[in-house]
Amino acid sequence: MHILGFGSGITCQAQSARLAFTTTQVTMSSISSPELRIIGRYQVSPPPGTVDDSALSLTYFDLIWMPVGSVERVFFYPLAVSVSHFIDSVVPTLKSSLSAALRHFYPLAGKIRSSAASSDGYEIHYADGDSVPFTVAEYSGDFDDLSGDYPRPVNDLLPLFPELPPYSTDGDGLRVLALQATLFPECGVAVGFTVHHAACDGSSLIRFYSAWAAACAGAGVVVPPVIDRTVITDPDDLYSVFYNAFVKGQSFQSMMHQKAPPDAVLQSFTIGKNHIQKLKELVTQSGDLSFRCSTVVVAFAYVWVCHVKARLTEISNKRIFMAFAADCRPRLKPPIPAGFFGNCIIACVVEAKAWVLTNENGVVAAARLIGEAIEVFKDNPLKAAKELPELFKTMSEADLLSVAGSPMFKVYDVNFGWGKPKKVEVTSIAKTGAISVGQSRQEEGGVEIGLVRLKAEMQRFEKHFYDGLKMFE
Repeated sequence: MHILGFGSGITCQAQSARLAFTTTQVTMSSISSPELRIIGRYQVSPPPGTVDDSALSLTYFDLIWMPVGSVERVFFYPLAVSVSHFIDSVVPTLKSSLSAALRHFYPLAGKIRSSAASSDGYEIHYADGDSVPFTVAEYSGDFDDLSGDYPRPVNDLLPLFPELPPYSTDGDGLRVLALQATLFPECGVAVGFTVHHAACDGSSLIRFYSAWAAACAGAGVVVPPVIDRTVITDPDDLYSVFYNAFVKGQSFQSMMHQKAPPDAVLQSFTIGKNHIQKLKELVTQSGDLSFRCSTVVVAFAYVWVCHVKARLTEISNKRIFMAFAADCRPRLKPPIPAGFFGNCIIACVVEAKAWVLTNENGVVAAARLIGEAIEVFKDNPLKAAKELPELFKTMSEADLLSVAGSPMFKVYDVNFGWGKPKKVEVTSIAKTGAISVGQSRQEEGGVEIGLVRLKAEMQRFEKHFYDGLKMFE
């Protein structure tokens, strides 16, 4: 069973759970201290003549993510090199290996545009010479502070991400990927990715990250993805359903970063292997189970309960939702290859009354709801797909916690030849109030959680999170 996360979290986030954002363009002039200095801006293409022109039609899985916009992830690597060494030795290797990886992942160098073949169709068009914007920069911020676990102003990380050029500047479509390598002199490098979710899901992206990193490190041959949208069939015409609900009449031109309120902080939490096992025992000892009590089930359940307790100060009958994505590749009939490039995920949604989650058996109740929803997905992943537009509307008026990422992505295994990352963050969760979920970098079998909240709510979440774990010690 492949449980994945939304790249930024689902976009029908309730108003009460969202932060107020302002649009900003991160430049040297907008950063007073510390300073970002642009070293160079490049356009990196697949090697000339290696990829034919192509038009890759978006499927109904892709349409769900058209309104979401960009997903932002940054990898922090300790690397004690000077600016001159970085420019002369590191940057050329990053550029050449990126070009080599794009030969296989060429849709990421293309653009999303309307399809000439259909009035409601969209496609990723690639033409020979199309490229990925790649920015190289130097940052005077504190590497260790930004890559820590403790609360950090999320806006301090914005300079580490490139922006996708708006639709109007290209004229012939919307770029889907922009990259940035930022040097903290004598301390480390941050590799930032900004990608449009309509191009592909997290499973596809991690394959690209890993391919680029492996090429940079000179480690092995890239395994090409499956770039064939005809493997996705649509007998129930979900394309029309999702087009009318998520795409028709919408504008997708602005991809600028969104600046969070000044007191919005990013913080990381880890549920260790031993605590995961204790949570599993708590759930399995509660009675007969009709689902597999996995690491994902108990981790999602525990964080969901902490989220609700941090947000609600009194017992409530309020409707509470949780949404996470599941990989449809092995579940569709016929199954889709694991290496399929694109989106092939669907939402699993669970609902509970707030008081159910905040009482002493809240984690068990949450785990049962999540586990049972996964079993329904296993049986028929698209069973409730036509109901998603209405369900999303319902969730927009309620309290929702959604999930970005997955422990299965193994982000801490992405090695450019500098060793494993010190830290990996998904900052686009700030736009939706989602949580990011990944493997623990501290020990096998643990789970790392990231979230962005206003300081006061983060302090409440932190208290509930650690007080709850102490009960198992």
